[in-house]
Amino acid sequence: MAEPILEVRDLVKYYPLTQGIVFKRQVGAVKAVDGVSFGLEKGETLGVVGESGCGKSTLAKVLMNLERATAGEVRFKGEDITR
Repeated sequence: MAEPILEVRDLVKYYPLTQGIVFKRQVGAVKAVDGVSFGLEKGETLGVVGESGCGKSTLAKVLMNLERATAGEVRFKGEDITR
């Protein structure tokens, strides 16, 4: 079996919820993407569907390195692109 072109393992992206004006402290987090895993072989196509606000755009931004993942791993042609 060939190595996947794109491999995503346990991808997580949380946005912190803060409170305060001068001394901001984190009081929670918005879980935009939580535990997404998949692999794509050469010639395969993936469609991501879901309701508005479920994390589709955030997933795409993390895959394109426009947002940094909170946790997990994205490998493109075997190279870790999340770090």
